[in-house]
Amino acid sequence: MSTPKMKTARRTGPGFTSPFLPTPSQIANIHRITRSGTLPPNPSSLQATASLAKTELGRYDTEIAKLQTELDRLVSERETLLSYAASCRSVLSARQRLPNEVLVYIFEFCFPHDRYKLGQQTSPEAEVCRISQYHLIQLGQIAMGTPQLWSSITIETSIWPGCGPSPQILLQQVESSLMRSRNHALDLQADIVWRRDYSESVFQLLTKSAHRWKNVRIRSFLRPSVGSARTLGRLEKLEALELELGWKALESLETPRLRHFKFRGTFDALPASVPWNQLETCTYDCDDGWNPATLSVLRTANDSAVFTFRLNLYQEPNEEIMVSSNIRHISFEVNSYHTDPVRELFDALMLPRLQVFEYRPPGWGSPTWSSDGFMALAHRSAFATHLIRVSMHARITEEELLGCLAVLPCLEELSVVDTFRSEYSYHNHTVVTDQLLQGLLCVPGEAPLVPKLRMLDVFYGLCVRRRRGVADREDS
Repeated sequence: MSTPKMKTARRTGPGFTSPFLPTPSQIANIHRITRSGTLPPNPSSLQATASLAKTELGRYDTEIAKLQTELDRLVSERETLLSYAASCRSVLSARQRLPNEVLVYIFEFCFPHDRYKLGQQTSPEAEVCRISQYHLIQLGQIAMGTPQLWSSITIETSIWPGCGPSPQILLQQVESSLMRSRNHALDLQADIVWRRDYSESVFQLLTKSAHRWKNVRIRSFLRPSVGSARTLGRLEKLEALELELGWKALESLETPRLRHFKFRGTFDALPASVPWNQLETCTYDCDDGWNPATLSVLRTANDSAVFTFRLNLYQEPNEEIMVSSNIRHISFEVNSYHTDPVRELFDALMLPRLQVFEYRPPGWGSPTWSSDGFMALAHRSAFATHLIRVSMHARITEEELLGCLAVLPCLEELSVVDTFRSEYSYHNHTVVTDQLLQGLLCVPGEAPLVPKLRMLDVFYGLCVRRRRGVADREDS
């Protein structure tokens, strides 16, 4: 084999080729010598090639590094040009000239309907970036700087232990969201678990921004030794408040605009100074059984308000009171197994201007009813002159119902849910029977039992609903 001669490097464009690169015939020759197992006549040429190859391989590595750098430069320049071209198209686009207020509505439309919950796997900032990357370039910046988008916050500390971020980071996210909302009115939903060390910190953060509360729901069962009642000052923006508390968290409320109030807890945990006389709706879910003091809130209630009481009437009260109120709409959602506590409930009330009376269970089942107690309440409150609507779902017979209706000559609307003599039978109706319907018929020549009744709403059987107008009763 002859010694390779130096020759000029072959180039294709900017490429590089070593002058010592073997030809195909030289490669075939070396393979033949290898298979023969003998040395070539002139082994010095092979030694020279092996020695020079190390230097040439280094030159190849240098050229490869140069080309890799050049490739990276080309890729980077291409991405820059691509981004710049997209920006040019965005500037020329009509949607780029949309005002920020419209963009905020677009962002809200793209956001999850159930709002973002602090405590999930990603942060609010990451969620903003995720949404904005599919729309306008500046949408994320607008979202970060728009207090309106940070004014609705849901906090569930019960799921914090299973989240990726630590509770400290999640607490910082709560604080960051409150800061981003600036002075905007807040819609808050907070479920604070007292067993966690950070629960008190969450409650403190929320109460610091209480002057911006607008629609707020707080569920907290902090230990009494951990939480102490707070006086939040004057809450100018608060319109709706829902509290579910296991302790007296709020000492007093000064809320000139509060219109809707829901409370679940014991009577002792109820905040002082609730403006009962300005409420439009109120739901009071009493956790300490049948406490007559619960009804005392009606004394100063607004006449046009709708009050709902959820009571567990499992035993008779320890004290007797009489509460008189001019409220026009009252609803009872009752759990009861005996008649006596229901009668005690009716005996504690005098409602001389009541127009709507509702009595039903909070869920499935039918509470007991006291006909004697209701008729005494009707006589004491003069229901015959002003009660126009009754809705009832109770364990009552058709004879008892007809007896109660006989003292309500001004009744215009009646809604009745049927009950059954056995929970395993849907055939033996106790309310919606022929006797009830015949008692409500307009028979020629006879005065009707309820002369002004114009709507009968009946639920019976397997949740089948039938409506009967007053004109249909005669033909039924």
